[in-house]
Amino acid sequence: MKSLVIYDSRFGNTKEIAEIVAEVTGGETVCVTDFTPSMLAEVDLVIIGSPIHGWHPSEATSNFLAHLEASELKGKYVAAFDTGYASRLSGSAADRIMKALKKAGGIPLIPTHKFIVEGAEGPLGPDETTRANVWGHELKTEYERLSQHAGPVV
Repeated sequence: MKSLVIYDSRFGNTKEIAEIVAEVTGGETVCVTDFTPSMLAEVDLVIIGSPIHGWHPSEATSNFLAHLEASELKGKYVAAFDTGYASRLSGSAADRIMKALKKAGGIPLIPTHKFIVEGAEGPLGPDETTRANVWGHELKTEYERLSQHAGPVV
């Protein structure tokens, strides 16, 4: 499995989660503003992470998602996460990200995930790096399970 974790991060919290997930899943990270479509060529799993800004992904992430072609992710597994406050009132950017990934032909691998930050600029909550490691292993395990039973996705 080769993964690509595309993220936006203003204060480094989302980037930190992205790097952990990429390491566990055998992938690479790229800031959403540096992404080029050619990066998807050899990738099996695309993971998008964004901070929550007013119940939505960041502006850069939203722009990226708006420019995804209808079949750009066809045959690729996808996952999404966000970073934000623990309160339910902070919303979910990851759900909006996943909706766009599915619209672009992506196949959801596991449910979206929220990682907690303790303030507007962070830091991450005390257990969030451990949770990122666990979530990365869940992604990897589910990908391996599906790959063994279904063969390659086309």
